[in-house]
Amino acid sequence: MPLGINLCFAVKRMPEPERWAAFVREDLGLDRVQFTFDLLDPWWPDEQRARLARRVRDAAAAHNLIIDSCFVGLAHYVPSGLLDPDADARAAALTWWQRAIDLTAELGAPAVGGPMGTISEADAADPDRRADRQDELVDHLERLARRATEVGVRELLVEPTPILREYPASIDHCQTLLNTLRGRGVDNVGLTLDTGHALFKRLHGADAGIESWIHNLGPRIRQIHLDNTDGRGDPHWGWPHPQGTFDVGALATCLTDNDLADISVILEVYPRFEDDSAEVLKLITSSVEHCRARFPVSTDTQVVRNAAAG
Repeated sequence: MPLGINLCFAVKRMPEPERWAAFVREDLGLDRVQFTFDLLDPWWPDEQRARLARRVRDAAAAHNLIIDSCFVGLAHYVPSGLLDPDADARAAALTWWQRAIDLTAELGAPAVGGPMGTISEADAADPDRRADRQDELVDHLERLARRATEVGVRELLVEPTPILREYPASIDHCQTLLNTLRGRGVDNVGLTLDTGHALFKRLHGADAGIESWIHNLGPRIRQIHLDNTDGRGDPHWGWPHPQGTFDVGALATCLTDNDLADISVILEVYPRFEDDSAEVLKLITSSVEHCRARFPVSTDTQVVRNAAAG
């Protein structure tokens, strides 16, 4: 269960790859990052995108960092994406995901993922339209999973969220979605399980626990997003936090007991944009130290050295 960090903390603070790479490796002592598309948008023109991707790869290689995966950031999470009520908007989202997969391949990362979108209130209230959106999402995921295989990206990761209309949002949703894909011969779609999402009591009940997700979904969980929460929202707090109650040690034990010691654990602490940068970096550092005791830095020597490629 190697520990890494999502680069969301760097957005609007240190967009330069050389800066965040040095901070992660030298100050945090970590050897893997999850790249956020808020730092490099797949929509950007090919020529500029290729140069910027090369800069990211070079910075990661220079600091012996593994690019563990690439993930949706706030910019693409906000639109309704692959579940938008408008067919043209869904087609645009599909194109975005295809470009995101291609960019992931350019960065040399083995996995790409994020939330898939949001069903509108009107579509969610109509059983037929809701079913249509969910069925079409399966079609899109099958297409994207095959695109990932074609370009050398190993896994497509779906992140359940704490909003019921953001399919999938429950254990049952996840099981249905992945079983349907398996029935079509698609076996490279897995889940990123976010600790704060799984413990949202208003959606999952007062007894919501990470253990039930892990017990029921098992090896379909291919990655953890680790953040602190009180179960009453999706705050993505770090450690320490006066209201945070998440038990990192219990998570580590549960993953080990369920034969998931091979998956990466990605710290995803989202500071507010207006927060003081010095305080943000202090929080990120203390959060890494809190989690490092139970999730060691990887000993994998297969560091991404994309500077030599292309």
